[in-house]
Amino acid sequence: MEIAMTTDKIRIAFIKFGGLAAGGTEKYLQTLACNLPKNEFEVDYYYTDNVSLIGNSWKHPQTDIERKKYMIDHDINLVCVDLEARDDRHGAPYPWVNTNFWKLFKAEDYDIVQTGRSGYTEYPFCEMHQSRFVDSIHSFGADGIERRENIIKTVLLSEPHAEGWLANGGEESKLVIIPPLVEFPPRKDSTLRKDLNIGDDVAIFGMHQGNRDDIFSSIPLEAYSLIENDEVFFAMLGGSDKYKSQASSLGIKNIKFLPFTGDALVINNFVAGLDIFSHGRRDGEACSAAIIEALYHGKPIITHPGLNMGHASQVEGCGFMANTISDYAFYMRGLLTNRGLYDIMSKAAFEKYETFYSLNQSINKYTKLYKEVASGQ
Repeated sequence: MEIAMTTDKIRIAFIKFGGLAAGGTEKYLQTLACNLPKNEFEVDYYYTDNVSLIGNSWKHPQTDIERKKYMIDHDINLVCVDLEARDDRHGAPYPWVNTNFWKLFKAEDYDIVQTGRSGYTEYPFCEMHQSRFVDSIHSFGADGIERRENIIKTVLLSEPHAEGWLANGGEESKLVIIPPLVEFPPRKDSTLRKDLNIGDDVAIFGMHQGNRDDIFSSIPLEAYSLIENDEVFFAMLGGSDKYKSQASSLGIKNIKFLPFTGDALVINNFVAGLDIFSHGRRDGEACSAAIIEALYHGKPIITHPGLNMGHASQVEGCGFMANTISDYAFYMRGLLTNRGLYDIMSKAAFEKYETFYSLNQSINKYTKLYKEVASGQ
């Protein structure tokens, strides 16, 4: 694909392995690319489709047709990078096998390269010595934190995330905190109850999650099984098949599993139809986009600790952090039986979204950051 350049705009190359999947990091980059002011920035979005990982049984999510359509609808120049495989046998930097990336990408064409990654040394970035990077880091990286002079700024997702990154050796002078970027379709009444044939007198717990076994959490459904009766229901959009097996083994009856999707309209119709967002993730969150969606729709949130604790501040004042399964069930009952508490937390959830997580605020922060990096500040 031919890449046209104009000299009066800041030119940014977004580069992501599996970059049109519907995962959190991929959606973050997609949303950022699509919402930058087009009169100030010119974006090329380099992505690979999913390929085999040599020496690794884990499968990266596939290119999602809805996310690709989203990018095309926003007139983003997509550059598909050919790739035969990724070599995971020896750990980082996970080199690409038989790729045409270096024929497509020229460092001199761009002012900035934008990444979305875990923080360890990663291909092809480790070979891009002439580029100036803005990194967005979405975990701490199992292989440590990479330090390079041409990483000009590093974006972390929350204060707890930044604290952990600094403790692992991150450079404070390069640190910028910008929460996940989440774009919402126009508000409309949810059809979830009608779709599931659930009456208004039944409370709906639920969450949505990628189809990934590695982030499966047993806690939400274990807690729900302790309170289940004819007046409650659990809805799951996406998620590992382990949730289905767990629900069966627990004897849960009032539950519905809906297929995973990257369509923002479907996701927001789902979240808007819930009464209580019942979050769970084995490794916790650096800062959860799914929780931001719940905040936007004014849903009280229940969650639990994980290895990463960036979600603790997200639910403070508008939800609960349950340290045990019995605590989780206790909070479920509390929000069901105390309408005053529910209303307070619902209002606080939306206010937190407006104060900390609105898309306009985050885009403005990125716009300022890019201008500083491009000008050499």
